Amino acid sequence: MIKDKIVSAIGDSNVAIWGARMTGMGAVRFLRSKGVEPRLFIDSDKSLSGKLISNLNVYNPLSLRKMVMNGDVETILIAVALKEKEIKEEIERTLGKKNQIKVFSFQDEEVPYYTVDILGSCNLKCSSCPHSIEDNNTPRGSMRYETFRKVFDKILRETPELSHISLYSWGEPLIHPKVVDFVNLIHSKNIAVALSSNLSLNMPERLEDLVMSRPDVLKVSVSGFNQEVYGSTHEGGDIRLVKSNLYLLRYLMDKHKSSFLVDINYHLYRNNIGKDLQEFKSLANELGFVLSETYSLVMPLERVFNYLDGNSDKQTERLNKELLLVNIDEGIEASGGKGLPSRSCPYRENQINVNSDLSVPLCCLTFDRNKNSMVSNNYLEISFDEINKKKKKKEICLKCQSFGLQEYSMNSNRMEWELVANRKITENADFLTADGKVIAD
Repeated sequence: MIKDKIVSAIGDSNVAIWGARMTGMGAVRFLRSKGVEPRLFIDSDKSLSGKLISNLNVYNPLSLRKMVMNGDVETILIAVALKEKEIKEEIERTLGKKNQIKVFSFQDEEVPYYTVDILGSCNLKCSSCPHSIEDNNTPRGSMRYETFRKVFDKILRETPELSHISLYSWGEPLIHPKVVDFVNLIHSKNIAVALSSNLSLNMPERLEDLVMSRPDVLKVSVSGFNQEVYGSTHEGGDIRLVKSNLYLLRYLMDKHKSSFLVDINYHLYRNNIGKDLQEFKSLANELGFVLSETYSLVMPLERVFNYLDGNSDKQTERLNKELLLVNIDEGIEASGGKGLPSRSCPYRENQINVNSDLSVPLCCLTFDRNKNSMVSNNYLEISFDEINKKKKKKEICLKCQSFGLQEYSMNSNRMEWELVANRKITENADFLTADGKVIAD
């Protein structure tokens, strides 16, 4: 098997895992199951620097040269879902073309990661999410535990080297009454689990059960510290309940000596980049959680297509004109994605998605249940090879690449995004109050 060969090649060398998020945590679990103890994590995400994840310290790439000189790093295992090429280029720039460091890739097209959306609905209507569009006709049910067992068994048969799985896509997984059972089942096979939640839920007992199950990652989506700001984009949510749950999480994790990554994923909009952002950073530091910032996007892919085709919905128009720091056109330009039909796409090649109704979408960016966006109506009735073959024949991929939307969706060329956002903030400083709220024209 491919990953067993990597283990043999690593031998007893000091191995650093580049990528401290989900793929990296899966790599740690896999290596430890083979008797290999990684030395440390490397990750360029500043929010992770200095953190302890999977009982490994996380270092910034700026420390790489020194660690190599000291013998702390002899092998690098790149464990990321996206941007592997850029990482290899960074290693070469840092260490030189003739360096002796062995570099391996943990991610492989034959061993993708899986996302299973166990719940097809959400309790909120966030502006950038398709659940905010009233007339979407997607099924809103949940995946039964017995059905998930069949899905999971098939995944393991077809991908025996699987190292991690995510139990969310467009839905709110913590609402699912069996979510803890799902986590425990996956962990029983020594596979890492990621969850994502808005945490605007009044379920203290389920939260405690979840803490005791120790998911490897819990991502918490927020967009403001105060209700007026937060509620404008996380519509229907209660930020006071979210903050209360974050405190409860900390208490329960300490109580049960449960350690896992809580990543407060702060969505940047025009109205939340001032005082609200700073207050959330302070809260994250107080609780010992990570706060990562991401520029908000319009999702899913179909909504972006409609906008580019001149047929956008009112929600997208509102986002693009009033709320996004980097609008759709600016984001595509900043990402540098000119799109080539022959270009490979990590969203297509590196993952397989399964919806709560067992349908298989082309990728995590698509949402509509039509023949353009779907690969199969039933994951249990289509083989791994068939899924990959059908994906590569979808015309929607060519359209996506022609606009460079895979780069846009990744926030590629982050520095350019920051330049666009900062220029807009500087040029229009008068549209912000002291706490970052937009002043009406």
